[in-house]
Amino acid sequence: MVRRILIIGGTGVFGKRLVRHLAGWAGIELLVSSRSAAKAERFVQVLREETPRLNAQGIALDHSRNFGAQLDAIKPFAVIDCSGPFQTASYDVARSILRAGAHLIDLADARDYLANFHDELDGLAKGRCVSALTGASSTPTLSTCVVDHMTRGWQRVDSIDICITPGGKSEVGRSVIEAILSYAGKEIPVWQNGKLARTTGWTNAQRVHIPKLGARRVAPVETFDAEYLGPRYNVQSRVSFSAGLESLIEQRGIETIATLRKHRMFPDPALLIPLLLQARRITRIPTSDKGGMLVDMRGLDAQGHGAHVRWSLVAENDHGPFVPILPAAAALQKLLKDTVEPRAGFAHEQIALADILAQMVPYDIATETDVPTGA
Repeated sequence: MVRRILIIGGTGVFGKRLVRHLAGWAGIELLVSSRSAAKAERFVQVLREETPRLNAQGIALDHSRNFGAQLDAIKPFAVIDCSGPFQTASYDVARSILRAGAHLIDLADARDYLANFHDELDGLAKGRCVSALTGASSTPTLSTCVVDHMTRGWQRVDSIDICITPGGKSEVGRSVIEAILSYAGKEIPVWQNGKLARTTGWTNAQRVHIPKLGARRVAPVETFDAEYLGPRYNVQSRVSFSAGLESLIEQRGIETIATLRKHRMFPDPALLIPLLLQARRITRIPTSDKGGMLVDMRGLDAQGHGAHVRWSLVAENDHGPFVPILPAAAALQKLLKDTVEPRAGFAHEQIALADILAQMVPYDIATETDVPTGA
């Protein structure tokens, strides 16, 4: 039985990579959506040349207009939403998908959207006997799966420090810049001294060293991880999540915008998006195609001894932008096997780190676990 998978935002930065990743899967038909049918079909035609047996078609879809009727006509088995940004998203799209009797997977990492996802959608998902899985991306799914795996059996978790730094040459879409600017200079949640606190997004930067990648400058960013992982693991000290841009001009620029905005000396930074997209043509020139992720965990192991584990990921040849879509692919694989219960929740509740690592096989992505001396 062939199952129809609709990709919302299928011609965007992450949507295109997800479609490429799924192109060789048997038993599915991909509907690659864009507001422009011509744009979607052009992309699919390129894929057909790369994958002759590709079962896909490009379609026009605007989820702001008669979305329910469009879904009734398409009748998808599952819908994967790669559109973003989710910082300003409502649950209207998700509700329409569930009412149509389709499973939902989204790549959301926005705090408010994630925090209320279960309460808003669980009853509807159970009533329609479908699954709604959110956060199926680097955060919070991959980050949580790493912590789950690495701290299993520990008596206590004292700190979790996470950072992500993409390669500077990677393509960046408008939605990513919108997300970054939405909280630059604004208060964001952080877990400090065993309780929820606040810090300012994209300020208080520091340098971190990622094995096989080197030093990168990172600053606190808004994610759900801080307020979610803190209570989940009863973290005694802190949970931090930082991100960094390889280009120091870009990184320093965002930090400057954040500082000025914090002191109300800068207007709405969203006005800068077109300029920043243009500027990247120059600022990305001296950068590389290598990006990475680091998860540093400290606490007490099963025997009560001090434990310190660092899990790192390095992606080369511009394969880093595939990392955010791999948890969604792992979740889809579970859905296709009919092993996911009807409910609304986080994707990491249905998949494990091993499931995501299995999706990395085709790419130049390597992971490493390090136990520092003296831990």
